[in-house]
Amino acid sequence: MKLFHSRRNREYWNACDKVQTEDNIVEVQRVPLGSSRFRKQVENFLATNGLRLEVVDDYFCVLEEDGSMVAGAGLAGDVIKCVAVDASARSRGLVAPLVSRIIAYASEKGICNLKVFTKPENEAVFTSLGFHTIASAPLAILMENGRGLEDYLKSLSCAGAAVELGPYSAAAGVIVMNANPFTLGHKYLIEKAKEQVEKLFVIPVKEDVSLFPYEERLEMIRCGCGGLATILEGSDYQISATTFPTYFLKDLSEASETQMRLDLDLFAASQSSRFPG
Repeated sequence: MKLFHSRRNREYWNACDKVQTEDNIVEVQRVPLGSSRFRKQVENFLATNGLRLEVVDDYFCVLEEDGSMVAGAGLAGDVIKCVAVDASARSRGLVAPLVSRIIAYASEKGICNLKVFTKPENEAVFTSLGFHTIASAPLAILMENGRGLEDYLKSLSCAGAAVELGPYSAAAGVIVMNANPFTLGHKYLIEKAKEQVEKLFVIPVKEDVSLFPYEERLEMIRCGCGGLATILEGSDYQISATTFPTYFLKDLSEASETQMRLDLDLFAASQSSRFPG
């Protein structure tokens, strides 16, 4: 697929970065997605590789001399997504220089801990780039290259989430709720959950895509719980439909199941009961 055919069109692209690989020098360029023309071409490239373009802040690509796109990846906040390499170029090791450029770009913006949602078959290449898997499902894995999850779990421990339970006691329970706004239905859920566990925690969804912002929802939950549960700070590790990249799932109906599997895998280590909120 040709993204441009003349020097004039190249002027619309951001300055490229040259990355040295074992075999050659790879030029990684940032795509001007504000142009409907180039956005459509990126969408077509991803579609050719069985993917779809999700919402991203920036998109980077590797081009051939004739302007054909052979590799691409996007960055949305601290999440790398929409990673694709054309079948004709998969033996050239293009993912490493491409992702390395994104890591450097994110670092320039003050983002040091990156996550990536990708297919399980891409785990090895991202591991070689310093990422490690923090959740897995049959169709997707969640990886990061920092200690974000580890630091969050430590913060939960400091906030009192580490619980000493008796040998014959029920497990601790966790409710992750949006509470937009907090209602009597949410309070009823908390009351019923508390009947089944010795210790109950409530974590609000941190994403600010609801009518009420996170801080207001957090305060509503604190006021509404009435001492029935310990309220913990939310984090980026409570995955929602907004942040979960469905781009590599050919059937969109698969997205919810895969998301739930990853979400449950993140909580598996806690061995606590989970109540939907």
